[in-house]
Amino acid sequence: PEQLRGTAEIRNVDISVAGLAFKTEAPMRASLENGTVRLQPVHITGSETDVRVEGTAQILGVTDPKGGHLDAKASGNADLAVLHTVQPSILASGGVTFTVSASGTTQTPVLTGRVEMKNANLAYEDIPNGLSNINGTLVFNRDRLEVQSLTATTGGGQLRLGGFMTYRNGFYADLTATANAARVRLYGVSTTANTSLHLIGNSNSMQLSGDVLITRFGLSEEFDFAQFAGSGAVSAPPDPDATTNKVHLNIRVTSSPQLDFQNSYAKLAGKVDLRVVGTLAVPSVLGRVSITDGSASFAGVQYQLQRGDVYFNNPVRIDPVIDLDATARVSNYDITIGLHGTSTSLKPTYRSEPPLSEADIFALLALGRTQEQAQIYQEQQLRSGTDPTTSALLGSALNATVSNRVSKLFGGAGTVKIDPSYTGAVGNSSARITIEEQLSRQLTVVFATNVNSSARQLIQLQYQVNRNNAVVATRDENGVFSIVYKIRKRYK
Repeated sequence: PEQLRGTAEIRNVDISVAGLAFKTEAPMRASLENGTVRLQPVHITGSETDVRVEGTAQILGVTDPKGGHLDAKASGNADLAVLHTVQPSILASGGVTFTVSASGTTQTPVLTGRVEMKNANLAYEDIPNGLSNINGTLVFNRDRLEVQSLTATTGGGQLRLGGFMTYRNGFYADLTATANAARVRLYGVSTTANTSLHLIGNSNSMQLSGDVLITRFGLSEEFDFAQFAGSGAVSAPPDPDATTNKVHLNIRVTSSPQLDFQNSYAKLAGKVDLRVVGTLAVPSVLGRVSITDGSASFAGVQYQLQRGDVYFNNPVRIDPVIDLDATARVSNYDITIGLHGTSTSLKPTYRSEPPLSEADIFALLALGRTQEQAQIYQEQQLRSGTDPTTSALLGSALNATVSNRVSKLFGGAGTVKIDPSYTGAVGNSSARITIEEQLSRQLTVVFATNVNSSARQLIQLQYQVNRNNAVVATRDENGVFSIVYKIRKRYK
């Protein structure tokens, strides 16, 4: 076979793939002689692409088990958008400039050269964060590909990559990645973190380890805890040959000393100490999230967190266990609400001081009155010609809408409560507006006014000295000023 000789020539090559056009600037010529194929210099141009290729390779009459001799080189620049045609789940743009030479043998080639990226962008559809402004150099050094000064932007933060990959005697990687102030958004959760990761291993088994320090944390209004935590059911076993099932995880996730979280409904402070284990295909989380301080507002009621912990103890899947207690003060009653259990089987508990039935507790939280008080109030409204059911529905709709907008306007966890038919002590009915704003962790301001009489206004300032002591200064609807020092003590 090594005695075969011949030549080939292709005059015009014009290819269009997924909107990208490529063509040769001159005829492609190749020859075969003494078992060696020789490719004459080829010039390919196209969409942001200009590539030159030439070389020789022995393919016939080879006696060396390592293969025939090889001598080839390629240089130029190319558009990364071509990656989308190879893998539709990859979106890429930007240019890459390269100069690569191959020598040695066809079975064990020796690669030398470099690849430079400038202002490139890369994203994968299953990963929430993409890479933008990729700049840096990859160096082919015989049997390895070295990452030199490769930087990118992800989630608004700076990412730096380093390390190497070998490919002669099987694939092996030793790569590092560090990111500062990178934001990740997933399932309505927004997290900003400083990250240091290390990926090491071969194609059969790899380990991704490192540390993640969370500096900011937020939840959108569309956050679905059940979706974030998973259904709680055991998922189908992953494909054992899948790449994601071969990457084992050992990542520690912690938070800054006092991580704060705030949205239009709640203000929380706490700390995170978790470890992500398992594989990329089936990850799991172990550890604890502790909420050390917090308050929340719902349906016009202000809640103070007494205890809050989320435990992750399941090594097989992400299955958080919630242990939370919050208290609210409504009409001289201290109400404690507890949430205990997993995300799919939460068990709420209700109790009050002085003791009330659950029905009365629900009435207090929804209407601000016990069932008996609500009955008396409804009779007063009926005597004044007001439909209590209509008032309750209208008030609930107004409260939800206005509270949300006012909270966004002032950037706090305040609430606005509108009672369309508030009945005063003397039996007269009037619409009443109550605004409550938490100016700081300790200071809360309440302002209430009757629409029909601006003179009848209530102003109250409460300073929470600690969890069990507070100072309340009030100017009531009759213009009477008072200062009350509250001491809360629980007896068991």
